[in-house]
Amino acid sequence: MVLWSGTIEVLRESMFAYAHATNGNLAVGILIVTALARLAMFPLMVRVARAAARHQDRVRAVQPELDAIKARFKNDPVQAAVETRKVFTREGIPMIPLSSLFGGVAPAPVLLALYAAVRQCAAVGGRFLWIADISRPDRLLAVLVGAVSIIAASLAPVPAGQHRSVMMLLPVLITTIVLWKMAAGVGLYWGVSSVVGGVQTLVVARRASLRQGAA
Repeated sequence: MVLWSGTIEVLRESMFAYAHATNGNLAVGILIVTALARLAMFPLMVRVARAAARHQDRVRAVQPELDAIKARFKNDPVQAAVETRKVFTREGIPMIPLSSLFGGVAPAPVLLALYAAVRQCAAVGGRFLWIADISRPDRLLAVLVGAVSIIAASLAPVPAGQHRSVMMLLPVLITTIVLWKMAAGVGLYWGVSSVVGGVQTLVVARRASLRQGAA
């Protein structure tokens, strides 16, 4: 608990420090600290995304066989699950990629602490660009961040069996609905995170294309 509180305090005070260096603009402090924190975690998140992409590629290679099993045992889900597991075991594909699972969980405490610090700073309020008070919701910001989220989602690969439209619309709906009534300062944090996520997806896709070209 002490470590958790201390982490939030360090992040919060860093936001105030950057705000002080920029004529007391707390929104700028939130943006800078959020960007720095996300950039610090960027290498880890890229490795996690690459591991997930490799797993998806392996699953996609056996997808026709999985679809055949699903059709064959459509009235027997238990046997379908057994046959599916056999395919995964035969191909050496983990049902749940542990590297992606652990890699996704590892940054969670930092992200939660960052979110808590942002909420505390945003509660102080202040003007930023067209936003009169970052402690209050701003609907234009919610729409803009939602647009950024849908762009980031459009860059991500679509897992087998899922539709891109669902993968794109779900994030933007959730983001817009949540931010519609949340402090604009939180929206700024969310927007930066979405931008970093989009860049992460582009980096992973670029490296994958280079690897395929070399092969």
